[in-house]
Amino acid sequence: MAKSYGLGFVALASAMTMMLLGACAQDVKFDLPPTSDNFGQSITYNNKVDILWVMDNSSSMSKHQTNLSQAIPGLMTKLNSLKMDYQMAVVTSSMGGTNPNGGQFIGSPGILNKNTPNLTSVLSSRLVVGQDGSDNERGLESMETVLSSSYQANQGRGFLRSDALLVVIALSDEDDKSKSSASAVSYYTNFLDSIKRPYSDGTRSWMFNFIGILSLSGTCNTTSLDYKEPGLAFMGLSDVSGGTKGSLCNSDMSSAVSEIRARILQILTDFKLSSKPVESTIVVKVNGQVVARNATNGWDYLADKNIIRFYGSAVPAADASIKVDFKPAEAN
Repeated sequence: MAKSYGLGFVALASAMTMMLLGACAQDVKFDLPPTSDNFGQSITYNNKVDILWVMDNSSSMSKHQTNLSQAIPGLMTKLNSLKMDYQMAVVTSSMGGTNPNGGQFIGSPGILNKNTPNLTSVLSSRLVVGQDGSDNERGLESMETVLSSSYQANQGRGFLRSDALLVVIALSDEDDKSKSSASAVSYYTNFLDSIKRPYSDGTRSWMFNFIGILSLSGTCNTTSLDYKEPGLAFMGLSDVSGGTKGSLCNSDMSSAVSEIRARILQILTDFKLSSKPVESTIVVKVNGQVVARNATNGWDYLADKNIIRFYGSAVPAADASIKVDFKPAEAN
């Protein structure tokens, strides 16, 4: 069985056409994938993404929350322009202490989507969760709680869509205290794998991203007293899932958010070919227009993954028509 690409492109071609014409052509639109690699079938990819924001609300975090919130308009503009079908929710890291407001979606309604009135301003405000939460940050436990089957069957009903990419974005100036760093990565990897089943080729249908302290070197500190605590558990989950890592200490977090957005779009729009091409023969068209091979605002072929990847302004919208022609390598 080929990979079920709800979140990426699959190139399908007529076997007879490849034999007789030495070329491969596919018309691709956006939709759910087939469960097998049937030659000659036109398919589309799924543009659904569920985004969970895990916000550290311990002392000294308000300014970082505000900096992140200011990058939200740019994120929403891009997702809307590409006609992404997204949902978002926010949780805090406070699972104990005097303000144990973690383990539940913040605000009402708890789930935001493109139909939420004044969505950009609502989400921007909701990310500023304050700094009166517990200083024993347990954001990963909070994440696990709201993604659990019991929460999803009640207050969180409708957030986790089986055919959507799950994206977690964590903001914190310390490491997570839910479990030891040594066990946290494997534990939460297994948990996320259990609720978002990997594709048949082993790639994951979830991605973790972290904005925080990235190392003991440098000038980015947890406190003004030169104390720094890298988010080891968070970074481990980012590495496992192919997510991004950004610095907490940039007052302008638009770059970190842009990297997260770009990685989401890569996963959603990677076009996996069903056979190896002769690279020089690849021609890519979006809405009938030839797109140049360019790793800035175009496409490129990643031989190790056998995919076409789009970049920058060339990333196709959800209703775009994509066609890829190439001569299969086996035709030689």
